[in-house]
Amino acid sequence: MTDDLNQDIISRIWEYGVYDLTELERESVLLPIIKEQVKRAQKNPHIRSYFDKILVNPDEIHSLDEVPWVPVTMFKEFDLATVPPENIVKILRSSGTTGQQTSKIPLDKTTIQNQNKSLSRILGQYLGPKRMTLIVIDHPEINDPTNEFSARTAGVRGLSLYARKTIYLLKKDGNTLTVNPDALNEIQSLDRESPVYLFGFTWIIWLVCIPYFKEHSIHLHLNEGTLFHGGGWKNLQKIAVGKDFFAWQIREFLGIPLYRILDFYGMAEQTGIIFPDCECGFKHVPSCAKIIIRNIQTLKPCGKGERGLIEVMSILPTSYYGQALLTEDTGRIIGWDGCPCGRRGMFFEFLNRVERAEIRGCGDTFRVNHGR
Repeated sequence: MTDDLNQDIISRIWEYGVYDLTELERESVLLPIIKEQVKRAQKNPHIRSYFDKILVNPDEIHSLDEVPWVPVTMFKEFDLATVPPENIVKILRSSGTTGQQTSKIPLDKTTIQNQNKSLSRILGQYLGPKRMTLIVIDHPEINDPTNEFSARTAGVRGLSLYARKTIYLLKKDGNTLTVNPDALNEIQSLDRESPVYLFGFTWIIWLVCIPYFKEHSIHLHLNEGTLFHGGGWKNLQKIAVGKDFFAWQIREFLGIPLYRILDFYGMAEQTGIIFPDCECGFKHVPSCAKIIIRNIQTLKPCGKGERGLIEVMSILPTSYYGQALLTEDTGRIIGWDGCPCGRRGMFFEFLNRVERAEIRGCGDTFRVNHGR
């Protein structure tokens, strides 16, 4: 499958609409595309070794849940690029806690274009067609092209696609983040009835922004604002901060209506796909992707309401094997095609991160046996 053909396929996927495929339609549309992408992925020696050892024949894959998944932890140990090195234009590094090894995701131009187009389509479902001011709850250096291309950088750039103007609320003070008073004044001068959208990582908003607003008795009136936030729930849960309480604090100090405070699920390894809350508080799957919930012990697909590991499937990546990635996160299926918000397909709920979720033995399965 050539890059031009892949881009043509991606473009035609959006003709179905962003959230208009039923699960049955999704299966028939995505399966032939992903099977061809699985064949192409075997150019990578680690992927080929993995497929050989688990006895995968792409021609014998008959459903999306049979597509071989890769644990996201493998991006920390192996180069999973499926294109020549000269085609790689960026290496995206995942956010990791101090001392942790980060994932390295190789991106070529086609993958970046696919991801940008996907994000633009998804954002348009929540923001409409009009460009507006973006308030980034982070510091401007995070978007400096001379710095490392991190998951935070990718998030800012991706969510900037709808921006007419960008304001960075925070600044760096040594090694710490704090609110920038000049940026705050600029935000306070905005017409409270003008639509704006905000983006920030949940833990940064909670640990930097909210304490500053409380200390200085600041209350914004972003009545027409929409906040997209994600990441860091694991750390916040340790200090007993729940999703509802977080949203109420945002409502109090930023003035954003509760129904426009949109927690989204996303991951560095699947940049280009985010799963924001709908009006009913559930996450929906766009046409270019599929979610499978797998039993933590057996790894078989779960039924409705059963807690399991989240597998994210996507047709967007052309430079690495991202067609089926098993995460360290848990979720559960809420239903199919029947959400009151009107979006079709599966809708699900993110629950939490699994401690020590690495699937044992996968590293050996990926490792190429030289001299066989």
